[in-house]
Amino acid sequence: MADAHLAKIPLAQAFQEKTRVPKVYGAAGVAGAGLLLVFLNIGAALLVNLTGFGYAAFASMQAIETRGQQDDAQWLTYWVVFGMFNVLEYFAGFVVYWFPFYYLAKLGFLVWMMMPGTRGAERLYYSGIKPLVLHVRSTRRKTTVAESAPESVPAPESAPVMDTVPAPAQDTTSAEPNAKKDEPKSE
Repeated sequence: MADAHLAKIPLAQAFQEKTRVPKVYGAAGVAGAGLLLVFLNIGAALLVNLTGFGYAAFASMQAIETRGQQDDAQWLTYWVVFGMFNVLEYFAGFVVYWFPFYYLAKLGFLVWMMMPGTRGAERLYYSGIKPLVLHVRSTRRKTTVAESAPESVPAPESAPVMDTVPAPAQDTTSAEPNAKKDEPKSE
């Protein structure tokens, strides 16, 4: 099965032709070396992020070319979860320093999210991110409606409605209290 997937990759084919080593062994060697580097924390951030971004970008481009929409949905949800995770990781960067084997755990997490058999990104999206977004959206709508409500609340229908219009405010700047604005002053 892995040999069939590797047969689609020209670099794996070229490796097998030049070295006469099966491409599965070459892939296992590269994966093992990368895993060792991540375990020893030598370039771990770069390797893990390349894995999380590189393979997912490759698989997303392949999904775009297929007619089905199920793989498109898988990779769209992966990118949403991956983006949210990277934003959280950025703000919690100080915690990463104290967590031993963080990049090894992150690599496992990203592989779990990517694998079609586990569909981890979709699980996280539907169980965590989507409910959170819907909650924030509904809270925001309630706040917006409350802010846009009129300042004066209309009287209930049982209360009598007043037909009178309040009198306009009197001009207090006039020197004569009984002087009318429209009439000219007589001298």
